[in-house]
Amino acid sequence: MEQNHGRFDKWWKDVGLRKLVCWQACILASQMVTGYDECVVGSFQSMKPWKEAMENPDASRLGLITSVVFIGGFVGAFLASPTSDYLGRRYGMLLGSSISLIGTVLQTAAQNSDMFVAGRFFVGLGISFTCVSGPPLLYELSHPSVRVTMTSTFNVLWYLGSIVAAWITFGTGHMTNAWSWRIPSLIQGVAPAIVVLAVLCGLPESPRWLYARGRITEARGILARYHAQGDLNAEIVEQQLNDIKATLEVEQFARATKSSDILKKPANRKRMAIVITMALLSLWNGQGVISYYFSPILDSVGITDTASQTGINGGLQIWNFLCSIAGVILASKIGRRPLWLLSYIGMICANVPLTVASAMFAKHDSKPAAYVVVVFLFIYDAAFNMANNPLLYSYPTEILPFAIRAQGLGIMVAVSQAALTVNQYVNPIALDNIGFYYYIFYFGILIFGTIIIYLTFPETKGLSEEELTLLFERDGDVALQGIEPNEHGTGHAPRFDAKLGMAEVSVEAKSGTDC
Repeated sequence: MEQNHGRFDKWWKDVGLRKLVCWQACILASQMVTGYDECVVGSFQSMKPWKEAMENPDASRLGLITSVVFIGGFVGAFLASPTSDYLGRRYGMLLGSSISLIGTVLQTAAQNSDMFVAGRFFVGLGISFTCVSGPPLLYELSHPSVRVTMTSTFNVLWYLGSIVAAWITFGTGHMTNAWSWRIPSLIQGVAPAIVVLAVLCGLPESPRWLYARGRITEARGILARYHAQGDLNAEIVEQQLNDIKATLEVEQFARATKSSDILKKPANRKRMAIVITMALLSLWNGQGVISYYFSPILDSVGITDTASQTGINGGLQIWNFLCSIAGVILASKIGRRPLWLLSYIGMICANVPLTVASAMFAKHDSKPAAYVVVVFLFIYDAAFNMANNPLLYSYPTEILPFAIRAQGLGIMVAVSQAALTVNQYVNPIALDNIGFYYYIFYFGILIFGTIIIYLTFPETKGLSEEELTLLFERDGDVALQGIEPNEHGTGHAPRFDAKLGMAEVSVEAKSGTDC
């Protein structure tokens, strides 16, 4: 690696950066549990041994089995943010992964549907901790030049989990006994086990969290070890410590340092309104129907055998993974706001032919129409994954200042789990009763969502964390002008002037659509 520690190229030649990437890979592995869970439950629905073990669940019982993981996540969200704030990000990861391991054991050993449901509750409870602690830890540990890219990758690992689940169930789906679903359930514990071992073996804490707790020497040591080849006085270490100090000073002026103030300030209310809206739109756009009820959808278009269903599902997960990676790249290239709009417009364009083809099959039993449905399921997912996957955690992490980041993500996770609980319980009932007409409902949601994104979502590309903190301040939304990345891959940090009570940055009041 070059002596300019502000660059991340050829990171594999730097021992500190190599170790950092390995630690961050362990953090990323935690999100594999979520993707694995969603895919594996969808695949179980096409397995006769699982149906028999679950006492052939009807639509209502199936809704409970699939949604209980979100009930666990909802409960956990209220515990995860204080854990992350007061005990640290890494201990949030440790606790969450340990709880998920307990859930995995219960699910694997389940003797009836009640025990299976209990296991899934604990899996969801653990997931909420890793979703609240993981993105901030990734963001705050990352080398500045790849901070956004690394955080955007967090949710992409969701699909790596789903790919593993899809192809494992493709193999075990040919078995005729209970191990057809017990083996995939057991393997679900691998990712949380990796995280537990990583924390016990020395996964570093967030330097920002340490600095905010007055442990400045420890923060400096972590930044030096992983970003500057152990040089405690390296320029990039000093720059990042100054940036952290500036951020905390700006947040103190903005009175965002107390968690109780999260909704008292207008700026924080704007932030949380966007975070909650983003969470709801990401979950209520029709893609969840495809993921969790993929088998019933294929049944409805005449593709019913296990091999065909699990094979198509496996291919879909690989496709989704590739599209999510494309989204990570585009987020840095074209910006977050254009990517959100591109995603929702794409889903609108896919929704119409998907609905029409489903209607043609329902009325005429047309095989070509069935194949068209499968094609547009892939297109629908592609559009969804361009933004909703990589930006789901990275975008809130950017717009939430450090002091309320964990709490804001906790609220987002709680809202998400509540919405998913309702959504996933209703989906099988709606599909049973109205079939393809259900897509029309989501068409309306997509139109509404596109308008909301256009009017309210701000662009964050190119802004440093200090500038992002000021983005929502003052009477109106503000946009920062003339921002250029510095040699460390961040924007120029604003200088905080205590006498003036403001950071010295160039700002211009803007309307909501341009903020």
